[in-house]
Amino acid sequence: MLSRRLSTLVYVIAAAVYLAVGYYLCVHHGFIIGDSLSRVSSAQTVLFSRDPHVAAIGFIFTPLTALVQLPTIGFSELWQPMTELAYSGVIMSSLFMAGAAVQVLGIGADRGLPRSFTLVITALFAFNPMIVFYGSNGMSEAPFVFFTCWAVRRLIAWATDDDVHHLAAAGVALGLGYLTRYDAVAAIATAAILVASITAFRSAKHLRWRRALLDGGLVALPGFFAFLGWAATSWLITGQAFAQFSSQYGNSSIMRQSGADTPDQFLPGLEFSFVSTVLLAPTLIPLVLIAAVAGWWRRDWIPLAVPVLIFGAVLAFQAYSYASGSTFGFLRFYILAVPMAATVAVLLLPARACTITKRRGKYAPDQSLSPSRHPAPRHRISRAPKWPALVAAALLLAVTVPSSAWGMSKPHYAPQEYALGAVLAPEPDNVTALKATEHRIAATFSTEREIAEYLDGLDLPEGSVLTDTVYGFAVVVASSKPKTFVVPSDLDFTTILNDPAAGNVQYLLSVPNTGRGESDALNLRYPTLYETGADIASLALEVPNAGEDQPTWRIYRVLASVDD
Repeated sequence: MLSRRLSTLVYVIAAAVYLAVGYYLCVHHGFIIGDSLSRVSSAQTVLFSRDPHVAAIGFIFTPLTALVQLPTIGFSELWQPMTELAYSGVIMSSLFMAGAAVQVLGIGADRGLPRSFTLVITALFAFNPMIVFYGSNGMSEAPFVFFTCWAVRRLIAWATDDDVHHLAAAGVALGLGYLTRYDAVAAIATAAILVASITAFRSAKHLRWRRALLDGGLVALPGFFAFLGWAATSWLITGQAFAQFSSQYGNSSIMRQSGADTPDQFLPGLEFSFVSTVLLAPTLIPLVLIAAVAGWWRRDWIPLAVPVLIFGAVLAFQAYSYASGSTFGFLRFYILAVPMAATVAVLLLPARACTITKRRGKYAPDQSLSPSRHPAPRHRISRAPKWPALVAAALLLAVTVPSSAWGMSKPHYAPQEYALGAVLAPEPDNVTALKATEHRIAATFSTEREIAEYLDGLDLPEGSVLTDTVYGFAVVVASSKPKTFVVPSDLDFTTILNDPAAGNVQYLLSVPNTGRGESDALNLRYPTLYETGADIASLALEVPNAGEDQPTWRIYRVLASVDD
């Protein structure tokens, strides 16, 4: 059984480490990943825009990571780095990733394994470089890892003691996972099929399909209603049920506009995904094979099916998405390989105890069932694992720590993570192109912060600066006066866009009408704005960008209205 004191201690230590690393990267060095800052910007817009409302959070990405930041965003007026340097995102990811560490700890505790072994496995997971980085940078990976680990832990417990409460909790976890990342669809579908299959296998023939449908539905329905509710809300407000795929700001449009490097053929795409997974967890396949053989011999293989299929489904979904050219080749998309390896390392060893449940089910292993109908453990409480087995399991997982660090240094597989070298090993005398690119990535959004500071210094009234949030979000979120900006979530945005002078706009933030800039609302309305001012504005300032793949900004002063 998991001790409350121990779980609290693990949570506090892990959260403190992630918060400290996040402060060092984001606040001290300004190393911020775009998706993290974008979600901070969405949350800021809900509270501090000219037109604050919950729908301003946007419907391109699922809402949970931005919604949970609202309380911390409220403190941004007291401490601006909360938004400007995305520290509200750091707090969010730190608390969720610390929760994931507790779930890994709980899987070992539920099985009654030695505390020292369980703590070692938890530490190897929690302080894996990939886990530390994504627990510290405000990205959606942290809550997604937490919800998936929570669901896996509960499903393992259900496979062991048949307590229906575990199914309900797993369903809630997967539903919240969908509100974090769309990838959860694969986990939800796989969990429903797995639970239904196990129930059908266990049940009497005349009740088999009825009970399978009931148990499978219990796991799937929270995710289904999350999917339906989010799509319906998006459609009612924006007219698009799946803006992620149909909107000019969606992932498909971003890939097309940015000229993303996608595989020319399906198999090379799968190879990239396989290598990315191996970089993060090189011993994953041996762990699964050894655990499968041990579980089959102990007649305790069903719990192993849970992490292999749930984590594996998401990894397979990402591999297919990249190979088919519908997503980017980012190492972070395969981060679930790390908790999968940790969970399998725990399941490699025999359970020494059954979890304490609210209502032990009919098919719990302490019931008198025929082995042919229920492949339960041979003994309710197994002998304590011998220390060579404990050491072997820990060492197989320990390999993932240096391997992940090495994988994160490879630009081809880790185009976002490898730039950490500019912070951790700046090497000012290194003049290679690779090092220069590292520093440009690390400097991303520094120019936008300077623009925000410049505009704040002009002491402009509300609604004086018109910008789209394709690139402009980084300027708005860095400003101490966000109400200065007219942004697409404002209900009067289109009206003001059509006649900026009549809307009392003084400045336009313009980006090149190429790449992602093609979707910028100002470029769509005034295609020649960036080059000529489109006869509505004159060039006030041009700002070259210090960041990688960021635009050279042009700030235009709006000409007086003809009516004036």
